[in-house]
Amino acid sequence: MNYDVTLLEIKLFLMTTELGNFSAVARAHDMTPSSVSRKMAQLEEKVGSKLLHRHTRSISLTDEGVAFSKYCGEMIHQYERVVEQIEQRADTPRGTIKISAPVAFGRLHIAPYLSELLERYPLLKVEIQQTDAFIDPAAEAIDLLIRIGVPQDSSLRMKRFADQRYVMAASPKYIKLMGSPQTPDDLKQHNCLVFRGTSGLQRWFVGTDKLEPFEVSGTLYSNNAESLVSAAIGGSGIVVFPSWLIGEHLADGSLVAIMEDYKVSTSAEPQVISALYLDTDNLAAKVRVVIDFLEEKFIDNNTQGLCYWDAR
Repeated sequence: MNYDVTLLEIKLFLMTTELGNFSAVARAHDMTPSSVSRKMAQLEEKVGSKLLHRHTRSISLTDEGVAFSKYCGEMIHQYERVVEQIEQRADTPRGTIKISAPVAFGRLHIAPYLSELLERYPLLKVEIQQTDAFIDPAAEAIDLLIRIGVPQDSSLRMKRFADQRYVMAASPKYIKLMGSPQTPDDLKQHNCLVFRGTSGLQRWFVGTDKLEPFEVSGTLYSNNAESLVSAAIGGSGIVVFPSWLIGEHLADGSLVAIMEDYKVSTSAEPQVISALYLDTDNLAAKVRVVIDFLEEKFIDNNTQGLCYWDAR
């Protein structure tokens, strides 16, 4: 019997059975598909049996692979539980934590604090992935997701940092030239700069007690929010964006909040800024301290629990 089988080989094997191809496994572990394939061949050689059927577009388990995988999952689970318990008892959190965050939010409100985080926890290593795409934390081996939007039913645990607050704004130059809309119907006469994402043109919702969708149009659409913010600062039109994105521009006067008697959003449902993580019996110390650290940085305790971008 060969006892040289590694935990990495077992984990790659389990991910291959779950995802059905080497390419997805390779992306999750920053490897090449050929490297994953070689690892699986080495595992089969050590076990002494073929575990995987390799098809052109997919991979399936042999009977021996099914039997092998039955016990491997529990083995990895027990190993991870032991490691988490050791980390929790350690005086200093350690190890690599993989974080996924939205591109703009990560740049503005996470990246500036990473040096302080690493200085506070010198045995911690951070791998941050900035993307606005959907991420499956189990498949991508992500420890902590920072996400913004309407909460979804999920098997993930959630730590809510704050409600997302939207602001309708324009530059002083635009307001001087075109005036400031006073009601939602007035928006039909104004140039609205609208975000266009993978799901199409983003809708604006405006109201006092209840948010209602309003069709708006303008001369500029973009899938990059910061490009639209720059255009608004230059006097091109009106934007609706989160306070965390344009709060600095509202503070320095390059943008001015308008229609402040109305609530604005990009959805009828409330949106939140939160941290999501896998549901485990014992939260790893490295994940817990990062969540606590971000909450410490985001929340201004002198302003009734508002995040600092809403407390300006």
